Amino acid sequence: MSKSNLKLTLLSALFTVFFCLSFFTGCASLNFKAMHNIKVYDLAKQISNTNKEIKTSKGLGWLKITENHTEIVFKIAWITEPPDKIRATLISGGLPVETIASNGEKIAFFSHTGKHKLKTYNIKNPSLEDIILIPVRIRDIIALLSGQIPIKDFKYAFIDNQINQIDNSLETIILKNSADKGIQKLYLDSEKQVKKYMLTDWKADPLYNIVFLDSIKIDSLTIPSKILIQDNLNRKVTLEISKFHKNLSLKKSLFTLTDKR
Repeated sequence: MSKSNLKLTLLSALFTVFFCLSFFTGCASLNFKAMHNIKVYDLAKQISNTNKEIKTSKGLGWLKITENHTEIVFKIAWITEPPDKIRATLISGGLPVETIASNGEKIAFFSHTGKHKLKTYNIKNPSLEDIILIPVRIRDIIALLSGQIPIKDFKYAFIDNQINQIDNSLETIILKNSADKGIQKLYLDSEKQVKKYMLTDWKADPLYNIVFLDSIKIDSLTIPSKILIQDNLNRKVTLEISKFHKNLSLKKSLFTLTDKR
């Protein structure tokens, strides 16, 4: 091979590698397609439909936010209509502190302590990072408070063959939608129950984990009752559900905050 042809070959190879790594598009998606397993996909779809028969929920529990050894604890009362409606009130010392409501089109905040007036934003699925420090979205919290697992849409599913660094007894399923988006991971026990959920960014760096620590039985359904959400900076949010009711009739107007609350 001549020097000029060799130079062209090397440049072509370098361009291909750079294109794949920088833009994470066609090359990666071909790999995901090759690794896709229909049986794993069907199992993941079944898991994503967990408790989807819950159309509304009403409950009481506790919300604990932890950062740098500092903890803030609120009692929380909520109603939900998954996937996109919620009204939740944070309570401290027996008194309401803040109410949050989302009707699927807008999200609103009202301070019961006079800290701020009613604030309304035209955002369907906002991040809650400014409130609870971790970049979960409102629909994720709605799912968790409705007894569901906040799995996002995915196109490919396959088993992670690498050794699980957290617990070798857990099987890991990787879910991928497209090459330019993050990865979802489901960590399953021997009974195919989800013990942990992880979401990463497009570089596969973890954004946050959701660990399911305990559950309660409501009729024939298993409802996660103690949930730990943790990011890579070790900031934590713990949700504990003490009372849970499902499929109650709820007025749509409850999910819209007004000056009259």
